[in-house]
Parts: sequence; structure tokens; C-alpha cells
Amino acid sequence: MTSTDRPKPGPAAGAGEGVRARRTRALLLASAREVFERDGYVNARVADVVALAGVSHGTFYTYFSSRPDVFRAVIAEVRADLNEAIAVSPGEGSDAGPAAVAEVVRRVERSNRAFIEAYRRNRNMMRLYEQAATIDPEVQAFRVADRRAHVDRIAGSIRRLQAAGLADRTLDPRTTAAALASMVSNFCFHWLAMDEPFEDELGTATLTRLWVRSLGLPG
Repeated sequence: MTSTDRPKPGPAAGAGEGVRARRTRALLLASAREVFERDGYVNARVADVVALAGVSHGTFYTYFSSRPDVFRAVIAEVRADLNEAIAVSPGEGSDAGPAAVAEVVRRVERSNRAFIEAYRRNRNMMRLYEQAATIDPEVQAFRVADRRAHVDRIAGSIRRLQAAGLADRTLDPRTTAAALASMVSNFCFHWLAMDEPFEDELGTATLTRLWVRSLGLPG
């Protein structure tokens, strides 16, 4: 039988291979994350990742080209988690009036709480993310893109709140957004990644109050 005569794998076989590939990649990512969190960005080794995953070096290099490459893949999952947490815009559907102000405050509180919880879930990787951004140009590009997207989202919210007559119209939306994003992310870094002690509810409430009052909203 020639190679052209051999039966080709059917859809079920192809699907099975795809499932196995996804499972293997997920196993490598989970193992890599554990090794990075345990040993740090600089000291983590591919040998430790494959040992923990129970696979060969060849299997690792089927999915990732290097230690920095698998780190970027782990960080991509962390970024997705954080981006999902901040997807709700405080300025969406804003109308004027006391009820609208109260709803904005609730949205800010929910957004801050979701971000804090996502940051807490990823606290160790966020510490490494900041470190790696000073070493790896690709990770730095991720970090810059994440901040730009976060600032753009907040600036859009501020513009909508200003248009609705809820926020101080003398504020520059982008500059204000950059300051607010820095306040929340830097506070979370020191609180959750660097273990500076703050009480959960007080930390969340304080961030929310500072956020809304900086825009001229009562809160």
C-alpha cells in the first residue's frame, strides 16, 4: 500500500488529537505557572516545568519555543482574567439625576471589587509580570498595551459621565483616567502582590470613594 493509498484519519481521530493537544498545552501552562510562582521569573527552568508536567522536553518544545515564550502564554491567561474583570464601564448608560449618580457609584464599586479579586487570584503572577516587563521587550509591550486599554476604557467612561452632566467637565478625561488607573493598580500591587496589609472592605471602599470624588461625584 502506498502512502496515497493509506486511509486518512477521520474527523473523530482529528478531534481526539485536538483535544489531547489542548490538554497537553493546558497541563504545560499550569505546570509553568506553578514553577514561575515558586521559583520566580529569572530562576524558573524548562526542566522543572516538564518534570512537574510529567512530559518530555520534546513535548514542551512542540508547544513553546522557550522559557520566556511559555511565560508570555501564562501571562496571556492572567491578562484575560484581569481584562474580563474590568470590562464593565462605570459610565455606560449614564443619565443625570441622583439615581444615576448612585448607579455610577455602584458600578465603580463593582468594577473595583472585580479587579481586586482578579488581582488577588493572580497576585504572584502580577508581581512577576511587573518584573518581566523590565527584562523582556515583548512582555513590556503587553504591559504597555494593557495600561493603554485600561486608560482608554476609563477615559471613555469619564467622557460619558461629563456629557451626562455627572462628572466635572473641567477635568481632562485621559489625564484623569491615567491617574485613576495608576491609583488602583499600584495600590493593588502593594496590597496584594507585596503583602502590604489592608482590610478588604476598607480597601475597596476607599478606592471607590477616591475614584468617584475625583470626578466631582458624591460618594
